[in-house]
Amino acid sequence: MKVGYSMKECIIKLPSTIHSSKKGYSKLIETIQPLFEMPNNTHFILDFSQIKWLDANLLAIIGAAIEHRHPNCRFEYLKGSINDTQADLWGRNGFGRYFKLEVPKRYDTTVDYTVFKSEKAKEFGLYIDDNLLTKNGFPQLSPELKKRISNNIQEIFGNAPLHGKCYNVISCGQYYPSQKKLTFTIVDCGITINKNVEEYFLYLRQPIPTHSIKWATIENNSTKQIVNGKSGGMGLALLKEFIGLNKGRLQICSGNEFWEYTTTKESSSHIDFKFPGTIVTITINMNDHNSYLLKDEIENTENINNLF
Repeated sequence: MKVGYSMKECIIKLPSTIHSSKKGYSKLIETIQPLFEMPNNTHFILDFSQIKWLDANLLAIIGAAIEHRHPNCRFEYLKGSINDTQADLWGRNGFGRYFKLEVPKRYDTTVDYTVFKSEKAKEFGLYIDDNLLTKNGFPQLSPELKKRISNNIQEIFGNAPLHGKCYNVISCGQYYPSQKKLTFTIVDCGITINKNVEEYFLYLRQPIPTHSIKWATIENNSTKQIVNGKSGGMGLALLKEFIGLNKGRLQICSGNEFWEYTTTKESSSHIDFKFPGTIVTITINMNDHNSYLLKDEIENTENINNLF
């Protein structure tokens, strides 16, 4: 005698417009909550029929939720709900693989949708170098600074298994030629920044910061164990400095906290729905014709616009 089970069906209808903004993250996280809350053996049907615009980098958030649940759930999309434009873009950037959509690349505008196992830090580093730092039009960096920024973005990747205790890191991005910007998102579904910072300060028996993400972006602030007098925490601090000079944007959403940094402002706030992990979005101003290098390289260089 065989024992079977019934699979509960859940339709997720994506909203019409989702941008990389606090409102956009909040709306998307609210929409995909069932992907985290429904029990195992749920049959999820993704309905994309309403979408008029979805920032391609945000596909990493949807993909992270799928990767988090797909071992124990079934996924498909509502037939006919993916329009030709979406099918073309998602087929080119790799997200479409979930729905058997594959399209050859024709333009250099996509940053491949990629899922990295937590132990594949070296592969992630090569991905960052190839898809971000050496992309045509990226601001000119000295070789040493390029290496430093690459290492620091990889530190964010390294934080996922170290702090977040997760198994996958998902990334995706898009270059927008008309706006001269490159937007890139890294997502994991591990322990949130809020939770790590809270446990760290409880251990120290000190007051918990009101905004955990803001605390984590300050140089040398880290919940990592101190080694040789240093605690890590350089990844976000260096990115903040570069983003400020580049006139780009850095956004982090973790738990129900949202933090954003630009040349003109830094803001910390909360959203209504919690994301069970961390989202980091880096927007690079590709209309930046400055050259950048580290301060200790200045002896051999003249006429440099910006120093680190």
